Amino acid sequence: MTRKQIIMSTVAVAIVLTAGGFAVKNGMEAKAAQQNLNYSYTRAMGDLRDSIKNVQTTLGKGSYANTATQQTGLAARLVRQTSLAKGALSALPIDDDSLNTVSKFITQVGDFSMTLSEEVSAGKQITDEQYDTMKQLSKYAQTLNQDLTDVKPVFDGQFSDQLKETAEDFTDFPSLIYDGPFSDEVMQKKPQFLEGKEEISQGNAALNAEKFLGIDVNSLDHTQDTEGNLPTYNFTLESATVSVSKQGGEVVTYENTREISEENVSVEDAKTSAENFLSSRGLSNMTERYYVQHDGRVTFNFAFQQGDACCYPDLIKVSVALDNGEITEYNATGYIMNHKEREIPSPELSVEQAQEKVSPHLTVKSHRLSLIPTKGSTETLCWEFLCDGDNGDQVLVYINAKTGFEEQILILETGDLGTLVF
Repeated sequence: MTRKQIIMSTVAVAIVLTAGGFAVKNGMEAKAAQQNLNYSYTRAMGDLRDSIKNVQTTLGKGSYANTATQQTGLAARLVRQTSLAKGALSALPIDDDSLNTVSKFITQVGDFSMTLSEEVSAGKQITDEQYDTMKQLSKYAQTLNQDLTDVKPVFDGQFSDQLKETAEDFTDFPSLIYDGPFSDEVMQKKPQFLEGKEEISQGNAALNAEKFLGIDVNSLDHTQDTEGNLPTYNFTLESATVSVSKQGGEVVTYENTREISEENVSVEDAKTSAENFLSSRGLSNMTERYYVQHDGRVTFNFAFQQGDACCYPDLIKVSVALDNGEITEYNATGYIMNHKEREIPSPELSVEQAQEKVSPHLTVKSHRLSLIPTKGSTETLCWEFLCDGDNGDQVLVYINAKTGFEEQILILETGDLGTLVF
């Protein structure tokens, strides 16, 4: 082979290798872009499910509200929840009109709620017809919630087809007549637990995740970050996702969606695993309030306990796999947003005085002192009353321990698999 031929061969090989390198790089970039897009879609789908579930629950609470303050608050909450649902719906890859009727339903709930808020604020009473409308809307929200739960987060060309059954369930949804504008109200807040802490680098965030979760930092892949009131670095590893706060480097969320085929761990042992996990990470004085068992996992809600008061704003969710006791989910968003040093005052109302403010349609079973979050990023000391409703519901009512106002109503869903609070 001549020198010229050798040079030409070398150049040809270099071109092939360069082209191959670009192809591999482009392929990797395309795969990463698709993963980021699917992550955004998955989060939007989760936000939609959560919002519709919240809408269903808030509509159900309406029949137990006994004061104008509580009725107005529930109506405003519905407006906010439907707005979040609309935003999540618009972020999904739906290129046809398969969910137009669902979008219409969400909008109507929001507008109806705004009307209620304005009328109650003006001193009017909620009519029997409006109560009936709330019940009707609640039934449709329940149907929508179930349909969305059955949709698998596989965002390919068949995604819209999965939603056809959902759309069909809403083909006979009646039109409602009301006034009132559509409103979007989002509460702005800074994370209390991170106040005064320095911002860290992406690399240090990965190291913090490794230490906190006991995973190999080299297995973490950095994905698209989250901004907003709680900016986070986001990572993936196999079937799991992790988010770490940019300020302070605190692990905010972790979720491992691996399949669980068998259940070998009792709920009580799972609770012990969750408690040990929290205490070993320096999260002390956390009290387990409610749990739910699902998909081979049991999820516990822990609230911070200060003295006699249960501090519900400082909430942490921990899920445990029932096949081997592994922690499969950790969500400390509530704790990070709200935890701080507090001076909790003594209640000015006795428990007997507070109980007089509870609806006559409820039968009180027990009580406790609680600190709950209220509108305007504030916290209020309340007497918490666990009650039985007329229709068999278990209801939590929170009476302001200073003013006697009905601050909050929560409905419990209790069964063999645990208890959730909504």
